[in-house]
Amino acid sequence: MQKEPLQSKESLARDILNSLTISGAIRNIYIDNVASPWSEKVERLKAKKGNVDVKLTLWDSDTFLYGRIYRLFLYVHDALDSSFTYNRDLIPHGTSEPKTRELYNHIWGIYVDSRIERLGIDSFFNKILRRNLFIDSQKNLPWTISNLVFAKLWDKATYTHSEIIDYAYNLERLSEGDRTVGLDAFEIEIGRSLMDHTAREYVDNIASNDLRGIALAIYNFVTGHCRGTLIESSYYGIYFMYDQEIFVEMVASKADTLLVTLFDYESNANKTYTITKDTVSINSIQIEIKTIYDRIANHSRLKIVKNPYAVSFEK
Repeated sequence: MQKEPLQSKESLARDILNSLTISGAIRNIYIDNVASPWSEKVERLKAKKGNVDVKLTLWDSDTFLYGRIYRLFLYVHDALDSSFTYNRDLIPHGTSEPKTRELYNHIWGIYVDSRIERLGIDSFFNKILRRNLFIDSQKNLPWTISNLVFAKLWDKATYTHSEIIDYAYNLERLSEGDRTVGLDAFEIEIGRSLMDHTAREYVDNIASNDLRGIALAIYNFVTGHCRGTLIESSYYGIYFMYDQEIFVEMVASKADTLLVTLFDYESNANKTYTITKDTVSINSIQIEIKTIYDRIANHSRLKIVKNPYAVSFEK
């Protein structure tokens, strides 16, 4: 069992880096704190003389801290490893290919976390969590099949970047010969029902005329002012996503209220508005939505034009 460290995050990160072969390529380590492990990420910042600086965005907790730092460094290790052949120009983009990008993130995360397990390091993103996240993302497959596909991905010892991208576009290759098994499973029926239930239908089915009108106003505002936003239904409501970042979630409750949650990309803070039929104006909410969208979109544009100063990696 990996004991939780008592030293500072900066000191621990440096010790972990010194145990890896990429230590000579990293100059400085910067650390930011966030309120959730789901917001953790690593950015590779270019520095002078060929070296790089690394910025770790870490959950403000000591839980599994060693493993969480170690796994983030593995993304940098892969990107700097010539045998991995990392090429960010080939990465599926989150706005034009959101589902493929999501699968790409899952597969690279599986590659990272399977190595963490083989090293015997305790981690928040363990095999059970990774499997559940992956299976939940594959709603077009029975759980038995997606579990078999996950096992193949998890058990593969090494990947190249091009292999991860190829699997993201052609995951069905891993389930050839098994896809006819369990196609009548109840989870497939649930998935089909969910896919048949569009975000717009969710809005149209809100019972309260007043709340339906408010929800439609928000829906139309986003489609009109937040170009490229993916709007999809979930099990409980609808969400608005741009470049793999969910920035608005809208849920109608049985108590004649509309809950609108904004996820601030910059501060990693969430804010929920409780809207009722007596709510006079949603103009301020729409302004906040557009502000958050613009932050994400500006960051996305920097990635598209190949920002020379930063390279971000997924969890």
